[in-house]
Amino acid sequence: MPRSVLITTAGLVLVAALGGYWLGQRQLDLDATDVINAVAARHMAEHGGADTACLGWAGTGEVVFQVRCDDVVYHVDRFGTVRLAPEGGI
Repeated sequence: MPRSVLITTAGLVLVAALGGYWLGQRQLDLDATDVINAVAARHMAEHGGADTACLGWAGTGEVVFQVRCDDVVYHVDRFGTVRLAPEGGI
């Protein structure tokens, strides 16, 4: 294999490794208070009401957090995706 190809390949691998490390360091930690506040803001924008009417707790399985605002329950997964809970499901 020519030396230039080897150096180019090694350089690309190094850049990819550094980029992956940098993106991994930027990963945000899920803070329960921030999650509850974000879901409460979304709920207020869609349905009105007060953000103090929201209560959150740890979820199970794929659901990291569950947040109840008034009679609406939201599920938050580990990627931060917020979904309405299935009808009657908590």
